Amino acid sequence: MRIERMKSLLCVLCLGLPVFFGAVAEAQNETTSVLDRVQNVDDPELGELIRVTMDKRGKLNQEEKLETIRKVTVSYVQIKLLDQQIAEVSRKIKSETGPAEMQYELLMAKTELESRLMSELANLREIMGIVPRHAFEKHPIEALNTWLVLNIIGERVYVLESVKSFQEFWAVRRYKSAGLLSERETLEYIRERFKSANSLPIRIDIYHKSEMSSSAEDLHRKIVSLAIETDSQMETEVYTELSKYVGSGKAPFYLRDGNIRTLYPTAMKRPDGGPNPLVTGIVNPNDLEQHILWRLTMPKNVPLTFRIEYDEASALLAKQVAEMCKSTAKRLGIEEVVEVEEVLVQPVPESVFLGRWRAVKDGEIQEIEFKTQGLSQLTTKSGGSKTIPAPWMPSTNEIFIDTSRWVTYKGYINSEGNLVVDKGEIYPQGSWHNAGSSEMVFKKVE
Repeated sequence: MRIERMKSLLCVLCLGLPVFFGAVAEAQNETTSVLDRVQNVDDPELGELIRVTMDKRGKLNQEEKLETIRKVTVSYVQIKLLDQQIAEVSRKIKSETGPAEMQYELLMAKTELESRLMSELANLREIMGIVPRHAFEKHPIEALNTWLVLNIIGERVYVLESVKSFQEFWAVRRYKSAGLLSERETLEYIRERFKSANSLPIRIDIYHKSEMSSSAEDLHRKIVSLAIETDSQMETEVYTELSKYVGSGKAPFYLRDGNIRTLYPTAMKRPDGGPNPLVTGIVNPNDLEQHILWRLTMPKNVPLTFRIEYDEASALLAKQVAEMCKSTAKRLGIEEVVEVEEVLVQPVPESVFLGRWRAVKDGEIQEIEFKTQGLSQLTTKSGGSKTIPAPWMPSTNEIFIDTSRWVTYKGYINSEGNLVVDKGEIYPQGSWHNAGSSEMVFKKVE
């Protein structure tokens, strides 16, 4: 059977050769001399291949250059010949009305030619030093035109679209909400992006909250199929990721004495793109909506509950904060997955913390001195005993000491009147998380 197939293949090759070499002969008849044809490359495509190869291969001596040009030329001719042969076989297949066996032989001949073509293309890539583009490959962030985030929440998808210009660091990216959509609506939303040349290249991140999320895998598969269907696979990248480093599910605002305070892992880009970042500390009432928007448009944050802790003096303000949280969630179309709770507390006076505190036993921090206006000094053992400044902030019953971008200490007064301090970190929802280290206990220095 193999011999018969090769006979058919040879027959097909013979059909294609006159077409190809006839074109070559015609081109040669129009040239003036062999020397002219050797010294110049009249074929623009071959000339471009040689130019790209010389650029890619870098510094070559004269012998290496000549050998490389020969290899590129031979490979190019082979590829063009195979293209002609495949086209001729395809024509024969369409026009063939003979027995099924002949159709089969022609199909097998075409398959073998296509296999040889792929091998020759791979050979030319190696000669030229080219890594080819491929479907669903990673694109540089600056080359993207669209960056979507799909946060799976039950049977719905919270769709966020990143705002240009895109940034690698998540804390300086901005997003706008497309709302809480069904899977069908999400796929239609993405289809519209695939159909728009101005939206490509596109990156799509799918976040899910379960280690065994079949819905995330299913959505990933459907997006890939949709990209292939719309011929967008070369301009699309899709990732699926388990949601981590989110928070407790609570996004707190602390209200006392008519001031609003909140927490961040580091300085965050404002949703409106303004110059003043969102940071840990007192919230400017004019910026309150920006703080709420950041919580609601930060990928993976939703669903969440805004926890508004307030003292009696801030009761009216707490109502205003709660209403703004609700109205903002509704405007974004995600009110179904955002809750608001208001908690009246009896705060610990700031004056209780003021003064100098010394560690009961040897630990990471030896001494803390709290001053007015949110200033403090920590004496640590890092690299020998040294004192570092650090801002501190009261919540309602606790305090937070911000020593660096990723380290925040939380302190409270225990039943014995001692200061208990734990080391931790603020997560994107705004909640504090223990770093797992042992608590440190301090006594007030009289």
